[in-house]
Amino acid sequence: MTRVLVIDDNEDFAELIRHFLKAEGFAVAIATDGRIGLEIQRHQPADIIVTDIFMPRQDGVETIAALRSEFPDARVIAMTGRESLTDYDALRVADELGAVRTFKKPFDIPDLVAAVRELAAG
Repeated sequence: MTRVLVIDDNEDFAELIRHFLKAEGFAVAIATDGRIGLEIQRHQPADIIVTDIFMPRQDGVETIAALRSEFPDARVIAMTGRESLTDYDALRVADELGAVRTFKKPFDIPDLVAAVRELAAG
């Protein structure tokens, strides 16, 4: 069974994603920030990580960099609902760090599920 880790400080949104992914047969864990996400990944490695970019304590960019270093084979999907800051496009940076897909909130959950399904298929 493909394991997915969802890292997002908006717990309701993370639960919504979990609901849809579980309905597709994925095993899903949730973390509320990058530090917690990395700890979960170290103990129960996921095949696919879906992470928000802007979060407290450790943001998604730092998290993606750490994931790429410790888990180079993990596939990362980055998402954000914030507008880019001056001269800083967070999704572009996530892409450069190795995110295989990026999503700008709001997006259709079925599109995210399809991306996870595609990555799980190989």
